[in-house]
Amino acid sequence: MKQRVEKLRKKMSENGWKGVFIYSPENRYYFSGYKGSAGALLIEEDSQKLFTDFRYVDQAKDQASDFEVIQHQQNLIEMVCDSFSSTIKNGTLALELGDVPASVYLEIQTRLPEAELVDVTSSTNEIRMIKDEEEIENMRKGIEICDQAFTHILDFIRPGITEKDIGLELEIFMKRQGAERIKPNHVIASGPRSCLPHGQATDRVIEVGDFVKMDYGAIVNGYFSDFTRTVVVGEPSEKQVEIYNIVRRAQEESLKAIGPGRTCRELDEIGRCIIREAGYGDNFGHSLGHSLGLAIHEQPAMRATDETILLEGMVITVEPGIYIPGFGGVRIEDLVVITNDGHVNFTKSTKDLQVISY
Repeated sequence: MKQRVEKLRKKMSENGWKGVFIYSPENRYYFSGYKGSAGALLIEEDSQKLFTDFRYVDQAKDQASDFEVIQHQQNLIEMVCDSFSSTIKNGTLALELGDVPASVYLEIQTRLPEAELVDVTSSTNEIRMIKDEEEIENMRKGIEICDQAFTHILDFIRPGITEKDIGLELEIFMKRQGAERIKPNHVIASGPRSCLPHGQATDRVIEVGDFVKMDYGAIVNGYFSDFTRTVVVGEPSEKQVEIYNIVRRAQEESLKAIGPGRTCRELDEIGRCIIREAGYGDNFGHSLGHSLGLAIHEQPAMRATDETILLEGMVITVEPGIYIPGFGGVRIEDLVVITNDGHVNFTKSTKDLQVISY
């Protein structure tokens, strides 16, 4: 936590900010270690304070030992603003404009009429792009649980059960394996619905001949993992095999190219080109992948508009897909960490098309 705060203070110095106000739960935890659901951080050049209410004071003192913990009695924002030094009241205060509610922003603006309010989001995103060893280990453990869940669910899927049955079984299994939560937007989409990139589980009954696309993740110590595999119930058709093999080749060729120094745009084009040349370019509409951590989507993004250069310590997904309305879709997703000479793929599950017998 000390190193993270010092990186933020370096950004403060470079930009001439007198203070940084942190409100989002993710950044609150990232910079302080505090996991409570209420509170805010104020970081200045020579002080760092954590404001919270009576319910969380003891927890804050235990988890954020490097911060001065202050219990607020009145309105939180009023107390935070009252504690600002004169340099902030007449200088520049950076805050998360994408996460701070409009009411909070307007209250700060009203209470500090002489202060200049600027956005800190790009700086905090940049700091969080490079994961430390503890963060990486949390995500590795998450993917290990996902791999175990995939092995488990192969014996569970059969005609007659519903998409919701599969989702519930995955959730129970992953929690038993140590996940504190699962990512909230997990995708269980079967048959024609598998063409929906983010199709949530429904009461649709699994039938013979269906693709079943499963995109889920285990959360470990607050850190997300992300995993996708697509299976088929019964013998696949020629077209199912065709599009599955195209997606697999796009994913594997993209993985071969990943390493430090490559840009997100370059890697997106590798996978996209394979799918486009196979005649399915219009059926792959999302990015090749994304970073993740305390949020399911962090920077950088593996898309054509992102020129970010990959660096050691970045963690990204690689997840090309083909989605054909009325027919179905395939996505295959792995999670990798960039190393000094390439990458390590944390995802171990097979990419061979799994045929579910019944």
